[in-house]
Amino acid sequence: MSLKNMTLEELEELEQELHDQEEESDYSLYYRKIKVYEEMYNRLRKLVREKKEDKSYLENVTKMLVFNLIHYGTYLKMQYEKDDETAIHCLKKALNYDSRNPIAAYRLGFLSYKHKDYESALHNFQMSIDHQKFYDQTDYRLNEKQIVNAHLYLTNSALHIAKNSYDRMIGLPYKSYQELPNYEFSSLYQSLTENEKYLEMHAFYKISQEETTTCSKEECEKLITEGSSDTIVLYFNDRNIKLIYNENEVNISQYQGDMLRYLLTKSSVDSPATRITFHNFFLDSHVKGVVNEDTFKKAISRLRNKLRSCEIPPIIQTTNYRGETAYYFDRTMPYIVMYRVDEEIEYLS
Repeated sequence: MSLKNMTLEELEELEQELHDQEEESDYSLYYRKIKVYEEMYNRLRKLVREKKEDKSYLENVTKMLVFNLIHYGTYLKMQYEKDDETAIHCLKKALNYDSRNPIAAYRLGFLSYKHKDYESALHNFQMSIDHQKFYDQTDYRLNEKQIVNAHLYLTNSALHIAKNSYDRMIGLPYKSYQELPNYEFSSLYQSLTENEKYLEMHAFYKISQEETTTCSKEECEKLITEGSSDTIVLYFNDRNIKLIYNENEVNISQYQGDMLRYLLTKSSVDSPATRITFHNFFLDSHVKGVVNEDTFKKAISRLRNKLRSCEIPPIIQTTNYRGETAYYFDRTMPYIVMYRVDEEIEYLS
């Protein structure tokens, strides 16, 4: 049946079906899920205009649509492999639905900078900085580290544009009597180089039980290559998300990576994670406000299967917390979690 011929209730059921199917397959269904949300958005916007539907319903669906475009857009082609081109496309769409979203503009700026599109990078980093001041939702605001990086990327984008423009000017044909201005760029080039070095050396968070630091991508790769005996390593790299333990390695999905990161770094026997804790990780909570209990239990079971496939001993324990089934990391094993500063979303951290 075409999405246009489905009721809102049927669209909700289809979205959850797609989510369940995806976890049992080796390919991504994020594209189809986003299409479902877009259809819901278009339908609800019309109903709200006609005063036939509550505005809060539209706001919740918009929030989940934006979340999927920002957080899962990079995985539209393959569930376990990132793709910058689709990520850029989805971030632009996210800004169509939420034009002042700071983190969407920031990520778009980062990807533009990565691909040397400095004009686009400058525009988007400026947007992220400007909108950060007035954006009233804490979910998508930049953290302190990202605010600093946004200014550094913005500065470097402008320097790259100035350098490229000057180089093109030098190559222009001109009369001998036309004297071109002789700009002194050496100090600016030094600033550009220093900024690049800083961004490179502090590109990733590195979190263990003892401390949280920043490091370069090269340091992350070196740790992976050299290995860390009997240590759980969760690495959000530029291609995929790897779960590593001794000689074992497996790719996991984005939301599994987010869940495991939270369990390792935030949960404890005194503060276990419930379905309420994880409501932002699941897609059936946009209307109900909480995660379906069966969905939550299945997700934990699949995550445990991933851990077992790496021969990691049972580390995620079950308990009861305020009348809810809850889970926590028992802290019996050391861990290292590494992920890009530029990819962090505050309410997932």
